[in-house]
Amino acid sequence: MSAPILSVRDLRTSFFGQRGEVQAVRGVSFDVHPGEILGIVGESGSGKSITCMSILRLLKASGRIMGGEAHFDGQDLMALDQDDLRDIRGNKIGMIFQDPMTSLNPTLTVGEQVIETILRHRKVTRAQARARAIELFELVRIPSAAERLKSYPHEFSGGMRQRVMIAIALSCDPKLLIADEPTTALDVTIQRQILLLLKDLQKRLGMAVILITHDLGVIAEVTDRIVVMYGGLVMETGPVRDLFATPKHPYTRGLLASVPDLRDDTHRRLTPIPGSPPDMAHPPAGCPFTPRCPHAMHQCAAALPPLFGEGQGARCWLHHPEAPKVTGLNEVAA
Repeated sequence: MSAPILSVRDLRTSFFGQRGEVQAVRGVSFDVHPGEILGIVGESGSGKSITCMSILRLLKASGRIMGGEAHFDGQDLMALDQDDLRDIRGNKIGMIFQDPMTSLNPTLTVGEQVIETILRHRKVTRAQARARAIELFELVRIPSAAERLKSYPHEFSGGMRQRVMIAIALSCDPKLLIADEPTTALDVTIQRQILLLLKDLQKRLGMAVILITHDLGVIAEVTDRIVVMYGGLVMETGPVRDLFATPKHPYTRGLLASVPDLRDDTHRRLTPIPGSPPDMAHPPAGCPFTPRCPHAMHQCAAALPPLFGEGQGARCWLHHPEAPKVTGLNEVAA
């Protein structure tokens, strides 16, 4: 496998407010390789979006990166000054934010917003930037591309606004695209269209993609590898096929059990994960999933486990050589 285009190591991010320090990201590490789609999945508050906002250093005033490295294309993003970082954001790394209605400027036409991004990072004339904007609108399948440049965000549907956001993110041919919940608030038909569009664009342009979502159906549809996050930590990581076929962490197993299977006609009840996520203002010393885990042991609450395994790794004490056997997690069913 080729060298990673993005390598994140021990990334830690906290927010400071009336409650003191809230440890949103607590030592996250992962790689993204050229031409692959990496999915980051987890429930709300798991730290997945904050991880990617930290990589681009787009945190709110109360947020602070406490440590770690993020090497992109040979540069540590954590060590760059703001001018160098601005040359990378929107240029070599594109970003699609969660809500296109609040991400787009309502007072400017969508064409102007694409054009100004191109002019910021490319030495081209305004006419060339406009031609590129039309080309991008055609690429993301916006009908009547030249005419729609003159439209304002409120004149587009939710799915079309998301296509505009994708066009802006792709305007400078990024090597890496970060898509943060790109199908939020869209109906299922439009969701599928956007996901298939992203996958098609990734193949045609050869870029790497990080897809952030809480929807395992989205992950299964388009990604190559998965990072499962919980409590600001990577709990499991591996190829999408392996992780869906043989989940090694009880949290991943719980996520999969809570998703309805439309192919199952037995009308079985969904199995929810009991309890609540941890309070990150007072993170536990051990595994953050311990209070909700059906297989928790004394060791789980006492100390945080490492990530056991190579290709498919799981942060769970059940994968210690001396751990008791649990069918389906650390022991193959007979």
